[in-house]
Amino acid sequence: MSNEDDIRESVDEAKAPGTFNIISVLQNRNYPKTEIIVMLDDQLAYQASIAKEKIDEIDTAVGKNKMSTDQQDKREQLIKEKDDLIDKMAESFYRIEISGISEGIREEIFAEAKKRYPIEYENSNNLSDLLGGDSKKVEKESPERDNLFTDFLWQKSIVKVTDPEQNTQTEFPYAAIKSMRNQFPLSAILRINEAIEKVRTSTAIFMMETGEDFLAKP
Repeated sequence: MSNEDDIRESVDEAKAPGTFNIISVLQNRNYPKTEIIVMLDDQLAYQASIAKEKIDEIDTAVGKNKMSTDQQDKREQLIKEKDDLIDKMAESFYRIEISGISEGIREEIFAEAKKRYPIEYENSNNLSDLLGGDSKKVEKESPERDNLFTDFLWQKSIVKVTDPEQNTQTEFPYAAIKSMRNQFPLSAILRINEAIEKVRTSTAIFMMETGEDFLAKP
């Protein structure tokens, strides 16, 4: 075999499709992440909301009329009060990093919650259903199971919390998650739940709505 044949064979081998391990690919999958900011001082937020309400009341009372000197002074004072409170609120902002998880893990944690709180069904009081034997089972609601599932979901999804001094926490035992869910302000809880759902659905919807031609572009 000539040197030219050797070179050609080497090039063909280099260009030939190789093999891969799909399990390794899935284990190293890059899940979407997002960061949200939550504020943990309820009192400051309440005071700021009251100041804003009073500003809105003045604006509504004035309408299209000219604002009196007293109204203008009062409004400026309330704006300063609200701005000062917002500046103080910045000192209690916490950054929470949320990561997507696989649907398999989501199913696993639901199965774990279901194991602790098994599904139960309503008893039918309809005579025809009882005689016919073809009644549809109606699942009983289980707030305990729903709460446990959400605890597990937070534990799998929250990867980092950063405080105002830039200290971080990256390990979240169940007791910590339970405490967060019990003691966080409602606004923080809603934002975390919204972020967890968003990283789950937004990417999937985009990929489903995007044409194959676009995805094939380099």
